[in-house]
Amino acid sequence: MRLTLATSAVVLIATSAGAQEAKPRSVAPPLMQRWTPTLADFTDRVLFGDVWRRSELGPRDRSLVTVAALIATGKTAQLEGHLGRALDNGVRPGEIAGLVTHLAFYSGWPSAVSSLEVVDRVFRARGVDPASVRTSAAPLPVPASEATRKSMVDASVAPNAPKLAALTNDVLFADLWRRPDLAARDRSLVTIAALGAAGDADQLTFHIQRGIENGLTPQQVNEALTHLAFYAGWPKAMAAVAVAAKATAHSPEAPASGEALRVIPPAAEPRQGPSKNFTGRVTVTSAFNGSGGARLGGATVSFQPGARSNWHTHPLGQLLVVTEGEGLVQVQGGQVRKIRRGDTVWTAPGVKHWHGASASRGMTHVGVSESAPGQNVAWLEPVSDAVYQQPPASSD
Repeated sequence: MRLTLATSAVVLIATSAGAQEAKPRSVAPPLMQRWTPTLADFTDRVLFGDVWRRSELGPRDRSLVTVAALIATGKTAQLEGHLGRALDNGVRPGEIAGLVTHLAFYSGWPSAVSSLEVVDRVFRARGVDPASVRTSAAPLPVPASEATRKSMVDASVAPNAPKLAALTNDVLFADLWRRPDLAARDRSLVTIAALGAAGDADQLTFHIQRGIENGLTPQQVNEALTHLAFYAGWPKAMAAVAVAAKATAHSPEAPASGEALRVIPPAAEPRQGPSKNFTGRVTVTSAFNGSGGARLGGATVSFQPGARSNWHTHPLGQLLVVTEGEGLVQVQGGQVRKIRRGDTVWTAPGVKHWHGASASRGMTHVGVSESAPGQNVAWLEPVSDAVYQQPPASSD
């Protein structure tokens, strides 16, 4: 009996010791444990015990999001530990250098430069060779939506700030975004993190859509913004998630939503075509958008005699079906073509074109196009009278 009790006591002591050894070491710093034990508990139990371990976003991506948020918001006091964690999680020194350079454009030169002392300290401690952060690899390929993005900048920025438009097109996107020290997907991820952390919602929609084009999934975007709540605060994360919900509404991976079947009557919800996009009297009716993740949308557009659209492009092309009257269509560099009731007109992706009524007769068509990351149409300059009045060729 004594042997049994002694043996049990030994087992109990060993088990207790093992349990103590198995208890994970606290990530919370000593000052936090001393003065804010509740915060230390949240740090260990929620942030590092739960969020950092979620499989919806890998540790490497979480490090990219965290480092980007800290640099964007100037939190250099916390940067050293997270740079070390990033290296441990598989982020290469050259990628960190590329991230800092990238954020100089999105968070400002001071934020990027302020982080370099910490980067230098961490890299020196890790024995990183400065030569290892340089690359001579070929530039990354141009994304499919680039023509649409450039057209939008030319139309909306160039008239007021031509130098900013030129820098945006020639330096930011034609140079920085194509540098191979950071993959396009990762550039999108750190851009979304930096913009979300700074509360720059105006630019967030475009970059979320571009991120999906570059290989991020809607789930990864939303998980990155969830992670961001702990490094930029709940209000910034909640605002960014609201933007992401709209930005990914037509993504193929977005959950199915909306009506399974919708019949839109003729001339439903008429509105005048905006003068910034059309010349003459134009009415848009029966607008529709696909549901369940579909990217298809369109409307019925009626042009009075002499009315026409501006020059414009569609990233994934456009289909027109002429339902009434007689009209005109032209692609840049091509001849004006006459179109009539029953004609179907296809314009290829990214091709600059215009369409409208003839000078003597009105024309109605149904226009259908798909949305791509960024926008489904890029409006450009008006069609001049000289161009519109060119003798048309028959579509026959």
